[in-house]
Amino acid sequence: MRWMFNRALSAAIVVSSMMAAPALAALIDFEGLPAATVVTNQFPGVTFSSASGSQNLVVTRSGVGFGDNFLCTGAGGSPTCTGETILTFASGVSGLTFYQVGDDQAVDGARVALVDVSVGGTFAATVNILGDTNFFNPNLVDLSAFSNVTSIRIHDITDQTGLGWDNFSFSATPVVGPVAAAPAVPEPETYAMLLAGLGLLGLVAGRRKKPSC
Repeated sequence: MRWMFNRALSAAIVVSSMMAAPALAALIDFEGLPAATVVTNQFPGVTFSSASGSQNLVVTRSGVGFGDNFLCTGAGGSPTCTGETILTFASGVSGLTFYQVGDDQAVDGARVALVDVSVGGTFAATVNILGDTNFFNPNLVDLSAFSNVTSIRIHDITDQTGLGWDNFSFSATPVVGPVAAAPAVPEPETYAMLLAGLGLLGLVAGRRKKPSC
């Protein structure tokens, strides 16, 4: 019975090691970064990039967004907030949301930009980003319907004063290395052979110690 218990324990160890690691929640809000910081890979698990000639820059302006800082993309080190913003994730994420800030529209609900969503490394959909008439009101961009998002590209900004981005939120499963296999548990036949061998060694040793007459 003990060998059955050992095998069951070994199987439980293997199964538990194969279970996925728990998802980690992340929030990127750019607070604490100095103004004009070029954002690239300061945040674990995600890389910020942009079209050729543009940079993702931290802009400091209290009252716009959720704190003092937000992100916008511009050319030549100038935060024009009209360039493409690209996020590439180290592993697929879910529950992705972020906020558009600083729009200046004449009509509520007007489209102010587009975001391309890639799932598993393949383009999945283009989603409209909508604005309103309140410059200081952040607008939610909800991409939580997509799972295993590997990248997004924000582009085609139509707002006349440009747009900023803030509070990127998502859940990601951390990348883990291979799990070592559990040690093998000997079969009952192996135990029997081992015991027989030990008995034979004991018999030989006993004969060698027997005094001669």
